[in-house]
Amino acid sequence: MTNLKRLAIIALFAILATACGTQKPISGKASTPVVPKDASAKIESLLQRAQTAPAIEAAELKLDAAKLMLLQNKYIDLLSLLNPIATTELPNDLQFSFALAKAEAAIGLSNGPAALKHLNSDILDEDVSDAQLKVKYTLLASAYGLSNQLSQEAVALVTASQYINDQQQINPLNEKIWLIFKTLELDELAELKEQEDNSYTLRGWLNLFIGFKETPFSEKLIANSWLKSWGSHSAVKFPPQQLAGYLSKDPLRNSSYSYNHVAIALPTQGKYANAAAAVLKGINLAAQSNAANSNIQISHIDTAVHNSADAILNEAKLLGADAVIGPLDKSLVSQLAQMSTLPLPVLALNNTAIGNSNLYQFGLTTEDEVRGAAVRAYEDGRRNMLVLVPDSDKGILAASVFANQFNSLGGQVVANTYYDTDKGNLTDSIAGMLQLDQFKIRGLQKKLKTLELRNAIRDLIRKDADGIFLLASAADAYQIGPSIGYFYADNLPLYATSRIYGGRENPVRDEDLNGMMFGDLPWVLTETNNKQQMAALSNKTQTRFGRLFAFGIDALNIAPDLYNLATQPETSYTGETGELTISADNVVQKKLNWARFIDGTPQLLPAQ
Repeated sequence: MTNLKRLAIIALFAILATACGTQKPISGKASTPVVPKDASAKIESLLQRAQTAPAIEAAELKLDAAKLMLLQNKYIDLLSLLNPIATTELPNDLQFSFALAKAEAAIGLSNGPAALKHLNSDILDEDVSDAQLKVKYTLLASAYGLSNQLSQEAVALVTASQYINDQQQINPLNEKIWLIFKTLELDELAELKEQEDNSYTLRGWLNLFIGFKETPFSEKLIANSWLKSWGSHSAVKFPPQQLAGYLSKDPLRNSSYSYNHVAIALPTQGKYANAAAAVLKGINLAAQSNAANSNIQISHIDTAVHNSADAILNEAKLLGADAVIGPLDKSLVSQLAQMSTLPLPVLALNNTAIGNSNLYQFGLTTEDEVRGAAVRAYEDGRRNMLVLVPDSDKGILAASVFANQFNSLGGQVVANTYYDTDKGNLTDSIAGMLQLDQFKIRGLQKKLKTLELRNAIRDLIRKDADGIFLLASAADAYQIGPSIGYFYADNLPLYATSRIYGGRENPVRDEDLNGMMFGDLPWVLTETNNKQQMAALSNKTQTRFGRLFAFGIDALNIAPDLYNLATQPETSYTGETGELTISADNVVQKKLNWARFIDGTPQLLPAQ
C-alpha cells in the first residue's frame, strides 16, 4: 500500500477526527481523558506496592501504573516497565490487557510494526469483554494504518464495529471504514473476499465496494441493489453520509394512460433470445385467449438491434405505442431506471435496484422466492430458523436475503450453514448445522432399535431452532433429504425454493424430497386452461423453461392495469405466476403457491 493512499485517508478523515476527538482505547472513552494532578505520585505508590506483592497482584499494580503513564504520554517508560514482565503465567485477561497497553504505547511512538507484534502475539480473544475486544481491534486498525496496510486496517475497523452498540461511536467509525474501502483497488477487495471466515459485516462492506468498482458511475443503482440483500447490515442501520445519499429515494409518481397499442421489446438473438422466445409465446397466447386483449394492437421492438433505453423508447414513439413490455436484459432495465423521465409506461421483465416513474418491474428471481420462503415460514409460526445454502456467492446472497426478510418480520436466523457437495462433506455440514456428534450417533446406532434411536438422536438435536430454510438444486436436494432423514431431523419443517422441483412428477426419483416444502408458480402446481393450451404448442410446458410461458401470459394481462394496481394497494391480480400486487416502488410482487412432497409427489398446501 502506498504512502500516498495513507495520506489521502488522513486528509479525508481530518474533519471526522476534529468532530469526534481522539479515542483513548484503554479507557474506552471518546473524549480526551484528564490526567490526574497526582498521577506521578500514584504511579510511584503503585510501583512500590508491586515490589512486595505476589506475582499476579504485582502485575495488576504495574498495569494500573502503565495506564496512568499512557495518560501522561510516557510511552517509553511504559514499555520499560512492562516489557521485562513474563506474562505467560498470568491469567488470559491480564495477558490481554498487557498486550493492549504495550500496543497503545507503540502506537503513541508511531511504531506500527511493534504494535502489531504485541496484538498478534499469542493472546486469545477468549474470556475477555466486548469492550476489550473493541479496544484491541481499534488499536489493531491504528497499527495497520501506521504500517500502510490499509486493507487490513479496514478489516480491523469492521471487526471493532461489531463490538459497538453506541450510535455516537459507530457513526464516525462507519464513516472511516467507508473512506478506507473507497481507496482500495478492485483486486485488493477481491483478495479480501477470498479469505475464509469473513464475518457477515465484512462480507457486506466488500460486496458493496466490489459492486462500486466493477460498475463505476452507477453508485446509486449499486447501493440500492445491495440494500435489498444486506438490509440488516451495520452500514444500513448507521449509514455513512455518502451511502445515505445513494439510498435516498424520490417518491414515484404514476400517471394513468390509455392502452390500445403495446410494443413488446425483446431480442431475437443473443444470450436472452431463447428466453425471449418463450416469453413471447406466452404473450401471444394471452393475446388470443384473453378477450380483454382482443382489441390491443401489438408491435415488436428487437432489442438486439435497438439495444439501448433511448433506442427502445424512440422506436416505441415511432410505432405510436401507448406502453412497452420489456426489455428482458437487466442492463437495459437499469438504463431505463436511471432516466430522468419515461414518456410512457414500461413493464420491464427484469428487476433493478432503483425505481422510476412509469417504470414497473416484473421478474422471476430466486431472491423473490427466498423472501417468499421467509414469509411463509413466519406465517407458519416459525421464529428461529436454520439456513442451509451452498458455499458460493449465490448461497451467501440467499442466506443474507432470507435473514433480512425473516428478521424484518420479527424472526431470527439462528445459524447459517454452507455446504459443498463437490467436497463430499454434506453429511458433516448437516451434522454441524444440527450440532450433532456423529461419533456419538454411531454409538447409539449400535445399541438402539429404530424408534428408540430416533427419539435419542432427536433429543440431541439443537433446541434453539424450529425450522430450516434450504437453497438447493434438485440434484443437491436428493442428497440433502436422506442426510436430514439419517439424523431424524425431519421434524424440523424445511422450506425451499422452486429449484428443487423440475416441474414433472416423478414419485420414485423425488421420494428423497419427502417432507420438503417449496413455493412455486400456480402454473407449475395446478392445471389451468392456458397451460393446457400451451401444452398443445410446446413440449416444454412442464419444465423449468415452461415458467417463462406463464411469465409472458401475465405480462400482457396485467399491463393494462399497472396504474390501478400501483395506486390501489388493496387490489391484486390472480395470474399464472401467482397473486400479483404492485409495491410502492412499482415492483410486481408475487404470492406463490406452496406444496409439500408426500410419497415423492408435490401436494398443494392451503393458502395462508
